[in-house]
Amino acid sequence: MSQNCMDKYKSDFTAKFKEIMDKDAHKWKEIQKAIVLELFNRFSLSIYVIYSIFGFSIPYIAKVENNTFQWALLWGGTFFLWAFIMIIQDKNKDYQAEIKHKIFPELLSIFGNLAHKDGDVLRGLTSELDDLDKKSKNIDNSVFNNSELYPIDIEVRTNDDIFYGQYNNVSLTMVETDFGWKTRILKFIKYNRMFKGLAMQFKMNKEIKSRVLILTKFSMTQIPRGFEKVELESAKFNKKYDIWVDTQSDKSQGQIEARYLLNTAFMERLMQIQTSFKVSKMCCSIYNDTMLIMLSTRKDLFEMNHLFGRIDDVNQYKHLFNEFASVLSFIDVLNLSSKTKL
Repeated sequence: MSQNCMDKYKSDFTAKFKEIMDKDAHKWKEIQKAIVLELFNRFSLSIYVIYSIFGFSIPYIAKVENNTFQWALLWGGTFFLWAFIMIIQDKNKDYQAEIKHKIFPELLSIFGNLAHKDGDVLRGLTSELDDLDKKSKNIDNSVFNNSELYPIDIEVRTNDDIFYGQYNNVSLTMVETDFGWKTRILKFIKYNRMFKGLAMQFKMNKEIKSRVLILTKFSMTQIPRGFEKVELESAKFNKKYDIWVDTQSDKSQGQIEARYLLNTAFMERLMQIQTSFKVSKMCCSIYNDTMLIMLSTRKDLFEMNHLFGRIDDVNQYKHLFNEFASVLSFIDVLNLSSKTKL
């Protein structure tokens, strides 16, 4: 996506946002105000009081001899603040879920034919997307198991937000997911996490016959046997990533395919995705017509503005624009929709 195209998306995003707010901002502000007031209803106040009393009593229970009352005030205030913060976080999640439910579908329309699924709730669905294969609406465990990025098959997996659709005739799926395996220690079952973050799958209209792996430096990913390292001319890219290619079928073919795919546009836009999502670890696996990008993070992505933020302030949504624009830019500049085959 050229800079002019990026500017157009930004302009469209701002115009669409203004249209939504001109029409419904007063409704969102009422919802926001009502949820803020819930911080001070009887139930919330009772929790503050209970926790404050508990904190206030700690020095007396512990039989603190010096400055007992001062310590009681300190502990009481600390527990009050802790309860207040916990309730704010809970109410903020409720508020963001409500805003996401109402605004997301309209904002997503700026970026093309995309649908959003949060749990069992589906938004932004069109007849074209409804015709997509069921597997295209999520990323199957087999894709991760066969990616050569993880040494053990997935046993446990949970999903959060799911986005899927098409852009420039390329099918894409983005899933906030957490997966790993279980081990039993005596009577206890331990969850061993392999990945938590955002997984992105692109179905290309070109084929890569040798699997290519792109890993951030020090990713701790175990490289399978039969892979060799690829050195590119870009010192900046080589400094941040390691590139490996499967040489079991044809060593020279694998190197040629990797260098063909990893052109300047690819490297720049891949780094831009990592920057836009603000993650430190990224892995990529490419084979046949499928490209899988894994962004490791424990934070919630695609969140809307905060409970105490201005609902009609477009700056609250800049991160959302940057995240989606970087993904579509990756598709557009790479020309993944081309029919080229190696």
